[in-house]
Order: sequence, then C-alpha cells, then structure tokens
Amino acid sequence: MTVNPKYQGVRVKKLSPDKVQALLDKEPPFILDVRPLNFEKSIDFIKDSVYIHLVILQDNIDKIPLDREIIIADWAMKQSPLAAKYLKKNGYNIIGILKGGVSRWIQEKRPFEARPSP
Repeated sequence: MTVNPKYQGVRVKKLSPDKVQALLDKEPPFILDVRPLNFEKSIDFIKDSVYIHLVILQDNIDKIPLDREIIIADWAMKQSPLAAKYLKKNGYNIIGILKGGVSRWIQEKRPFEARPSP
C-alpha cells in the first residue's frame, strides 16, 4: 500500500475505549488490527479482532467485510489512521479508529486475548 495525497482529506473519527466498548456491547462492529510486521511489544489483541498487517492490507482486502461497520486499531494509533483512510476511500464503512490503540485498551482493563505471535 502506498501513501497517496488523496487520503489527506479523508477524515476519520477517533473513538475512545468507552465508545468502542459500548459498540461492542451492542451489534459488534468488525475490529481490524493493523499492527506492523514483526511487532514484538505485545501479543494481546482486542477479543475477536482480525489481524492484518498494514503493509499487506491491500492484498488481503477481501478478508474485510463491506457490509459491516469497521473499527480499526493498532498498538499505539500509528498505523490505524492510514488504514482507515485507505479503506474508507475504497467504500468500507469505517466508523473510527481506537483512540490510544490497543495499549490504552489494555491499560483501561478492557477485554483482550493473548494470541500466538503471528
């Protein structure tokens, strides 16, 4: 995936962990985690999230549902804005990115699961 100037004007909402938890408690959105390759800080993920490296997102776009609301996360909110803009520009229903990333999610004692290192 390449950075393109057309993504600069795409606005993406930042959702607090409280807001994301409220959405998960209702009709759960699709949670996409886009951490980088060889991420070694943590193997903890939001429960039931789908992990696709940002650099291979374009090649795996068929794994992301077009018919569901989507929240995008990463460890510290560095990759999620670009992924959200890219997917939004390609017709996906991105409702926001997790403010503070999964690290904040875990600090606030939200439900998570440890997974084997990808």
